[in-house]
Amino acid sequence: MPAEDETEEVTPGAVATLAEQDEEPAAADEEVDGAAAENLDGHESGDENAAADDDDEPRRQSRLRALLARVRAFAHLPRSRKGWAVLVVVLVVIAGGGTGGYLWWNAGRVPAGAAFRVGDTVVTIDQLNAEADRLRALYGLQIPTDPAKLDGFRRAVAKADAVRIILDDQARQHGIVIADKTAQDVLTRYISQQAGDGADAHASFVQGLGAAGTSEGAVLDEIKHMLAVNQLFGQQTQGITVTDQQVRDAFPKRQASLGTPEKRDIHNIVVRTQDEAQHIRDQVSSGAVFEDIAKSSSLDDQTRASGGDLGTLSAGQLDPDYAKVAFAAPAGAVFGPVQTQYGWNVGKVVSIVPPVPAQFDAVQAQLKQQLTDEQMMSRWQDWLTQQIRAADVRYADDYRPQDPDAPPPTQMGGQPAASVPAPVGK
Repeated sequence: MPAEDETEEVTPGAVATLAEQDEEPAAADEEVDGAAAENLDGHESGDENAAADDDDEPRRQSRLRALLARVRAFAHLPRSRKGWAVLVVVLVVIAGGGTGGYLWWNAGRVPAGAAFRVGDTVVTIDQLNAEADRLRALYGLQIPTDPAKLDGFRRAVAKADAVRIILDDQARQHGIVIADKTAQDVLTRYISQQAGDGADAHASFVQGLGAAGTSEGAVLDEIKHMLAVNQLFGQQTQGITVTDQQVRDAFPKRQASLGTPEKRDIHNIVVRTQDEAQHIRDQVSSGAVFEDIAKSSSLDDQTRASGGDLGTLSAGQLDPDYAKVAFAAPAGAVFGPVQTQYGWNVGKVVSIVPPVPAQFDAVQAQLKQQLTDEQMMSRWQDWLTQQIRAADVRYADDYRPQDPDAPPPTQMGGQPAASVPAPVGK
């Protein structure tokens, strides 16, 4: 998505990465095209065939994928261009797994049919499957069908759920309670801005959630979890400051990354198959108007009416494979087909905006916030490591992650997300 100093809206359709991305690509190593075909224990899910037959499913998932990330903005959780992921700990763990080298030498046993245990809380395999389904509905997460990837995914989901339980327990211990009305107000603001006001808008939104396999209650629960972790993070990272001299010292080392990168005005068409994409490319080469084909053929309902206009984007705001091709093409050129998680794409470079080097006065505030974010995240990671190690998490053999006691990585495959938030109410 556009950086905080940009105003254009980037659609979550064919090419743009997850909501709140600013300068880095999203990881999609654990995702596969199409609906997930298996649960975590390898059994088929009963409702998948119906979902696969629904022609509107890709569009619904495109909209829903951005929902929870956008909710952070409406919950007054600020973001920065190189911010750190705090409230996406579940997705971070799933995408990247833990890092670190703490030795897990005595996992112990969990009851039969259980995936893991956190203290006295036992999470069964069926409950973990339900958690994977919840993540798929809320975030568009795909369960791999490849056995090797499924094994890693299973272990990552187990760790993600264990960390979620630990954080929820810590929030309770610290007296953090998110009122139902607080979460509802956040969701109401989102619905108002996306669908309008009134009962009809609300009903339409809830219907869309149901079509994507989730519910208003599930979204509200996720918002409450986000807000609780937001407050917990604020409590644990109070008092961190960065001096002006520290900012000046850091500038020469970070000047290159602080400048405005090259950007490109890109139009895009997304279709389901490579053959369809190649046919569109051939049509444009024969003289057809790119934007006319986008209006009639693109699956991206958020850019179709504008002829596939994605806006002016940097390479870091695009899928890595797509960006590689798009930024190698000259102005006016058509490129593709290129496959992304949303389908097969044919793009057009309308114009190129050259990069602008960073000047200290222009980026001083941004750099100071970046350094502050990093110090806050370092303290948060240290604290979270202690909580994970103290939580006595015991995994079944098939669900034990590689580094059970390591904290989640600070980024998801290089993806920046919400900046470090201040406690709610401040």
